[in-house]
Amino acid sequence: MALNTRYLFVLILLVPLLESCATKSINDASAPMADIHLHYNWNQEEIISAKEVVEILRKHHVSMAVVSSRPSANALKLRRAGGKWILPIYSPYYKPGIKHTWYRQAQVVEHARKALATGQYYGIGEMHLVSGMGPNRNNPVVNGLIGLAEEYQVPVLIHTDAARYEYFLPVCRKYPRVRFLWAHAGGILPAQQVDELMSRCANVWVELSARDPWHYGLFTDTDNKLLPGWKALFTKYPTRFMTGTDPVWNAHQTYRWYEADEGWSHYRQLNHFHRQWMKQLPADIEKKIRIDNALRFFNYRDVSGS
Repeated sequence: MALNTRYLFVLILLVPLLESCATKSINDASAPMADIHLHYNWNQEEIISAKEVVEILRKHHVSMAVVSSRPSANALKLRRAGGKWILPIYSPYYKPGIKHTWYRQAQVVEHARKALATGQYYGIGEMHLVSGMGPNRNNPVVNGLIGLAEEYQVPVLIHTDAARYEYFLPVCRKYPRVRFLWAHAGGILPAQQVDELMSRCANVWVELSARDPWHYGLFTDTDNKLLPGWKALFTKYPTRFMTGTDPVWNAHQTYRWYEADEGWSHYRQLNHFHRQWMKQLPADIEKKIRIDNALRFFNYRDVSGS
């Protein structure tokens, strides 16, 4: 009886410790994460190799990485360097020098078709729609690419720079069978406007890259606390949010041809920012946003990072 009492006493002491460890394993920096907004652009390759990028991702416990690059073939370089946990998606900026004119070139759609037919790409994007600057929502190249996404049953990573959610609304409504991944939660939009769009388009998932203080911001306060409305929104749509880092730097400069992009040297602070705000959520929702939703969205099952 005395022995059993001793074991019971030890168990009572251990239970809170085990619960604490379980909570920490969910929220600490070693928890596996899906980073669904990455780039390995030509002006990043100038200063960092594909192997070094893969090492950075592994160091930060990224188990699934979605990469869009300029040119598109650069994303394949990361896949070759890292393995099947890196998922390239096809960028319409498939070759250097066309980021600002791609939507005027009909051959972009044909190049995308050939790329998707190889089976090496798991989506299309990042595709920028910028209100007032171009391309407009009825552009034939834009619609051709979205049509390919429907044909090949792959998602579209779409970036909309606009002051209101209504700019994107006609696009997601026009293509109800296409799965859209809305980059940066609309950039500058507050939770209420994101909610308006999500309630009207069930085919839109939302990712939260570049909502950090060094890019769009307007997501957390100066103490890294979520701004009003976001927690409620994650609770309302727990399976439709993902996150990523978008490791580009000085992104708001219009022309950057004259200097390399050192974004990958900032990966640690970007990854840390997202892990910190996710800690404010209930454990089940945090895990969905950190990794589970992305695995399901891209139909990826191997999270071993191999």
